[in-house]
Amino acid sequence: MPTIYHKSVLLESAMDALALHAGGTFCDATLGDGGYSLCMLERLPEGGRVYGIDRDKEALTRAQQRLLPFGERFQALQGNFGDIQQLLHQIGIFQVNGIVCDLGVSTLQISRPERGFMFSATGPLDMRMSPEEGVTAAQVINTLSEKELAQIILQYGEERQAKRIAAAIVRERSRAPLSTTSQLTEVVRRVVGERFVIKTLARVFQSFRIYVNNELGNLEKFLQQALELLVIGGRLVVVEYHSLESRLVKDFIRRQTHPCTCPTDLPFCVCGKKANVRIIHQLIKPSEEEVAQNPRARSARLRAVEKIGKDQ
Repeated sequence: MPTIYHKSVLLESAMDALALHAGGTFCDATLGDGGYSLCMLERLPEGGRVYGIDRDKEALTRAQQRLLPFGERFQALQGNFGDIQQLLHQIGIFQVNGIVCDLGVSTLQISRPERGFMFSATGPLDMRMSPEEGVTAAQVINTLSEKELAQIILQYGEERQAKRIAAAIVRERSRAPLSTTSQLTEVVRRVVGERFVIKTLARVFQSFRIYVNNELGNLEKFLQQALELLVIGGRLVVVEYHSLESRLVKDFIRRQTHPCTCPTDLPFCVCGKKANVRIIHQLIKPSEEEVAQNPRARSARLRAVEKIGKDQ
């Protein structure tokens, strides 16, 4: 039976934005099943190389098997995309022509109950992108204070019922620790009722996943490091899925396109800070056809910038 791989979102738009060219060096910063890497390698003329990064050892193994026909033109690196600069420097790569980053959780991770990302199936409260490192969602849920839990749910899930849900979690864990996704699901269900439970569960599970994996902190690190790695004319392509990611990416692009720190009442710039990037794509959404074929693409948004010289 053939292996079924995660379907990369906005693939054609990403390839177009990367401006692939002969002899180029490119990085897939969130490798997953290797969909973007596969497409880059198929389209890059001989001599082009791709480096893929992922925290998940299982994902790396699957991607390496899939990309085996490309030999030494592809290399997989285990690590966090927030450490992209260090990971590439360690193997002697100091500049690249393009970087693509898909911030979504892969189908392989989401669809397996034992990874703990699903509220529709019973599994351990894990939620780690890499099962070998960091604290689990269960450790967070059973040890942090009610105030801290409410802050996580509000900040990373933007859930209005955060305080009530946190209080319910603390009451429930006083009887026995929460260890499964179904236990957390039931706590949330009792707080909000059936009418709003699905959307609320999505926000609550998102909040703990983001916290456990430090997703936003790693994204901030990644964006700055990616810019430093790019050659002049190199492209950065980011596929985002929710408002928290969007705010970070948009703020980063705004700072890099308008870095001037002069007071607004000055008639002209005196700080001398010039733009570091130009916008290639402000925002690309998936087509109706793509969403029909891959419903998880519905919330995806693509942004792309090109690094420019100080005199451009």
